[in-house]
Amino acid sequence: MIYKILNFEECEKDKWNKFVEQMSGNQQHYTWNRINYFKSVAKIKNFSFAVFEGNICLALIALGKFETKRQNVFSFGLDYCPEPIFNLNLTIHEKRKVQNNLRKMIEEIATKNNVKIYKMRSHPIFFKKNKTFLSSEDQFYQIKWSKDFFVHNTIILNLENSIEAMWDNLSKTLKKNIKKSDKEKLTIQTLSLKNNKETILNKMKTFKKTHYDLWGKQTRPTSSWESMSNSIIDGEALLFILLRDKKEISFLYCGIHKKFCYGWSQANLKKYEKEFSVRHFLEWSVIKYLKENKYLYYELGERYYEYKGFKPTKKYLSISDFKEKFNGPFYPKIFFNSKLS
Repeated sequence: MIYKILNFEECEKDKWNKFVEQMSGNQQHYTWNRINYFKSVAKIKNFSFAVFEGNICLALIALGKFETKRQNVFSFGLDYCPEPIFNLNLTIHEKRKVQNNLRKMIEEIATKNNVKIYKMRSHPIFFKKNKTFLSSEDQFYQIKWSKDFFVHNTIILNLENSIEAMWDNLSKTLKKNIKKSDKEKLTIQTLSLKNNKETILNKMKTFKKTHYDLWGKQTRPTSSWESMSNSIIDGEALLFILLRDKKEISFLYCGIHKKFCYGWSQANLKKYEKEFSVRHFLEWSVIKYLKENKYLYYELGERYYEYKGFKPTKKYLSISDFKEKFNGPFYPKIFFNSKLS
């Protein structure tokens, strides 16, 4: 079967995002802004493309080439490529056929570009016909081509539960810290597409500086911060800011897609961390905001452990410990390392 290919770099933003809406799968990783973010975080050659049969878009593939000292791989730097997403009207039989053909196409691209490994991940949140689902359906399908894979748990809260039920589920320590912080003169500011561009850019500039001061270095390129700002402007992200006496002391940047929200990046002013639990209060405030605005799911993020040679830093383990205090259910994120012939 002969397919037509449209490369991401040749496609306009609105047109690409319309293709995303026609797909079933992890749409949150496939918007125009999201792929631009992926390719901005490292020196990536972007091979992302759309596949057509006639005028029908069958699949979207996010694919980046990352050159390491050892070998070339398909990934977005340290981040794995999200698994392809497929036309929502395909039957299972038709989808499997496209998946098999797509694999051959990826192997052809790999051969031409001397790529030996395809790093791909799957996520339990997916979208179909404008609805949001939480399911592990087909999450392990890539085992067909990947003998090597590992799993991290990610914590996802069901926001259809009542605020009271979610509060009761918090750890005693977390409740205590939130109550203590609540006695401070704290307010929350939320930046979204409703704000003007200048305000968004200025607040993101402050967030970037706070992030730099916290980590002692710039952890991602300037172009990735620009992509994050564009995501707010286009309604694909929110920035939550915690203020004490009008002083901005903590930031939480979240990606959003339809009724799903996921924590992305966070930073506090160091001197306030010792006074009270700024992150605890901010995270709980975000959960209440999302509940009030009828989001269905909120992903706190991954719970890291030492696993299969993966050794998280003390910082990441500390963040993981914090996230687990919300006592949300664990769901698998699968990371596949597939050898290419």
